[in-house]
Amino acid sequence: MIKEYTIRNNYLEATFINLGASITKLIDLETGINVILGHHDYETYMSNPGCMNAVIGRHAGRIQDFYLDGNLIELPKTDNPIFQLHGGAKSFMYQYFEVVDVKADTITFAYTSPDGEGGYPGNVDFSITYKLVNNELHLHYNATSDKKTLMNFTNHAYFNLNDDKNIKILNHELYINADYYIELDEKLVPLSKAPVANTPLDFRSYKPIGQDIYANHHMLTYGLGYDLPYLINKTEDLTHVAKVYSPQSGLVLDVFSDQEVVVFYAGCQIDESMLLNDGMKGHQYAGFCLELQGVPNSPNIEEFKNKNIYEPNEVYQQTTIWRISHR
Repeated sequence: MIKEYTIRNNYLEATFINLGASITKLIDLETGINVILGHHDYETYMSNPGCMNAVIGRHAGRIQDFYLDGNLIELPKTDNPIFQLHGGAKSFMYQYFEVVDVKADTITFAYTSPDGEGGYPGNVDFSITYKLVNNELHLHYNATSDKKTLMNFTNHAYFNLNDDKNIKILNHELYINADYYIELDEKLVPLSKAPVANTPLDFRSYKPIGQDIYANHHMLTYGLGYDLPYLINKTEDLTHVAKVYSPQSGLVLDVFSDQEVVVFYAGCQIDESMLLNDGMKGHQYAGFCLELQGVPNSPNIEEFKNKNIYEPNEVYQQTTIWRISHR
């Protein structure tokens, strides 16, 4: 059964459901604006087109079969013979999490993923804590496995900082702290590292999302717009990854994380078949995602082949922060 939970402080109010440990609202209390774009009703989260607002596991993004200690790990694929997307049919987004702790400003969800779920070895004990700290929402992930395995988690939240969600996010100005992205093939499977310099993929200087989204570049053609993993210029434990500003509302989202990759997805495949906030019909570029995670498909990319692999009882941790402010 789907259950709803709300936490609040003097700055923000956040609402979640136990299905997928999903965030369904994040309201800036000064303006009353909900910055999360989500499904119109909770039942739709059971099939969750667009993977909206849920925790993704065991692997975030596209991944092909891979070798682990010489053994081929064959993954159930996602509507194709080539790759699995976001953990496949057994993804964390389809699982009911247990609420193990809830306070006025904090909630912790937990889930035990059984050995072999999604094709991955090991029983994985996973938890995520959402905590409001002033005008920030902190996301703390923790996981361990009883077998050597691959773990790579994210939160697939969709944002639209406009007061009027009918306005496309192409008006948002975006900065991404990344000199490199991971090039994809025509099926959007990650292949190799490439520089953003002298491409329309470069967000190292603030620019509107819509400025170059229709540019002639194969990555934008394959993804129908931006749908790309960026390699974060890590500087410290928590790096300032991205800044987004809506000139329509004046709201600003800053993202900080200890992860290596942010996947910037511009809502390229949202369409009218999706009913979103307040019954609004979906439309392309209605929301954007900044998915903090490890390198996707890492075992199959030579430079990153040892990333995201965890020994038995080795602890996976992630901290990501979303800060909401006004300009």
